[in-house]
Amino acid sequence: MRLITITLAAAVSCAAVAPVFAGTARLSDTQYIAASRCVGLQSSKALESADASALKQLVKQQSWGRSSMVYDMADEAQETGRRDASRGGAEANVGLVSERDGVCHSLVASQTASAAAPAHTMQ
Repeated sequence: MRLITITLAAAVSCAAVAPVFAGTARLSDTQYIAASRCVGLQSSKALESADASALKQLVKQQSWGRSSMVYDMADEAQETGRRDASRGGAEANVGLVSERDGVCHSLVASQTASAAAPAHTMQ
């Protein structure tokens, strides 16, 4: 009887937490690392954008449950992005701006769209 009570308590706890994570789709490790690089790019004055705070929030929300290797790679990508943005000249910044407006913007847009879309529809 005690085992059943513990099992039910664990199930209720899991069910209560599930809706919190159901709002946005989970990024793959590769997407998470790319989003971290985007945070690094957008942390420079030269490449700031309106998506910067949304991207930081996305990376923060998506950080749970990652392996230490992925955390390390994301930190390295963020630092590399910051360094690339700060030392790039006019020609280098063209490529970085296209990365910011392409990859970085699409990561934020896809998460915003998945959060706005209903989990299911009734027909």
